[in-house]
Amino acid sequence: MKILFLVHVEEMFRDYFPDRMYVNRLIRALNVYDQVIILDSEVDDPSIIHELTDGYCCFERWTWGWGYEHGMFDDEENEWVIPTSSPHEWTWVPPELRDKDEWNRHEISVGGGCIGECLQDFLDVLEFVGIEHRVVDGYCYGI
Repeated sequence: MKILFLVHVEEMFRDYFPDRMYVNRLIRALNVYDQVIILDSEVDDPSIIHELTDGYCCFERWTWGWGYEHGMFDDEENEWVIPTSSPHEWTWVPPELRDKDEWNRHEISVGGGCIGECLQDFLDVLEFVGIEHRVVDGYCYGI
């Protein structure tokens, strides 16, 4: 199964998208994947998420943001707060990603996310748990 993770493709980051066709490229890309998982910070208007998912049935929406720190969770969950190489310093491994064997049975692609920030946080999560993946540069955006 081909799975695409889209990190924080949200209205508040639209000015960082590489061009006006970025959202259209993502919409066309949805046909290439069996499943798309959208990581939503839930900080802003979800209109772009609705644009992406309108008429596309094979997507999930997970809440995952930035700025995670030790002490935000109970002791057991704090074990999943990990350092990141982004300016955010720390990130959190969501429970859905903790079984690398489950994920490594699939072809995992990653896009979205501000390069060097949220995208880096998510890549650090995948590397921490040992999930094999590839970054699709054309689906990423930067500052």
